[in-house]
Amino acid sequence: MHKIRYPSLNGLRALSIFFVLFHHLGLKNNLFAGTAGVAWLVPFTNFIRDGQLGVNVFFVISGFLITSLLLNEEAETGTVSLKNFYIRRTLRIFPAYYFLLLVYFVLQRMGVIYVPHSSWVTAITYTKYTNWFADWYTSHAWSLSIEEQFYICWPFIFLAGKSARKAIAAGIIVVVPYLRYYAISNQIPWMNDLTIFVRIDAIATGCLFALYKDQIITMFSPHWPRLFYSAALCLFMLQLLPMIAGKSMMKLIVGPIGTTDGTIANVLIAIILMYSVFGPRNLWFQLLNNKIVNYFGLLSYSLYLWQQFFISDASRWYTKFPQNLGCIFIAALFSYYVIEKPFNKLKARFA
Repeated sequence: MHKIRYPSLNGLRALSIFFVLFHHLGLKNNLFAGTAGVAWLVPFTNFIRDGQLGVNVFFVISGFLITSLLLNEEAETGTVSLKNFYIRRTLRIFPAYYFLLLVYFVLQRMGVIYVPHSSWVTAITYTKYTNWFADWYTSHAWSLSIEEQFYICWPFIFLAGKSARKAIAAGIIVVVPYLRYYAISNQIPWMNDLTIFVRIDAIATGCLFALYKDQIITMFSPHWPRLFYSAALCLFMLQLLPMIAGKSMMKLIVGPIGTTDGTIANVLIAIILMYSVFGPRNLWFQLLNNKIVNYFGLLSYSLYLWQQFFISDASRWYTKFPQNLGCIFIAALFSYYVIEKPFNKLKARFA
């Protein structure tokens, strides 16, 4: 099977991890404390530190790319190998993640960190979103848990046929706002914004855009610039919705569709993704495919894994800004070259 190499995706991954890093640096290191008193800066700093937006960018990319790979395999072989799919996913995600948990285990035995027993269970089993609040060090695995659980089911849905896969992906996108509204109306704590019930639509949006890729490109091509700038502006403005919405609007509209981590944002992210990959080779394209930006995209998974440890309580020298950024980068380099890259080479045998 020929490997798909879409341009710009690593650049978008880099933007995704920057959102997450800025979010956690703001929480733990007060990185943006100096801008709080400058009213016109607040919307911009709030946007670049929107970690939930960053995660949804990653979700949409993931859904789009995985579905594109399945479509490519189906076109070349006439079917999809479930065994090879799960081997590829395991080799891509498990080694670097479980290496992180192994390091955590050693650090806990040394008394450096403490992770409760319940957190170990949910972290190891990819059910982290059920108790992400139990500790800081493994809490970021909630997003990995959602992604892995989705991909346990998606290949079976894909094999159910072209109509079924499109209908189910679209159905997930339609159902999630109702689940959001139900959770808000009934104050259900286990159906919060970091659970699969209200975030799975981001991955499904990426899947649906991959399934309709050719039609979307044909429809969007005459309007690329207008669509891109409109999507980017709307994505920025979504963060302002809670400030301008009344209580009734929050419950009836903003709650179900979300803001930068909800249904509308997912579609806007997908439009930006399509523009970035299939649109004109302009300044935006050159930025996303810049060597440095692309490199950060390659490291994005390892950066995501290790940032949580080094951006914590700022009580140790390696958790203080800016040296914690250097520590994150060094740990990510080790994780990528020693763990990720060798297993990715092994993964290629099952492509």
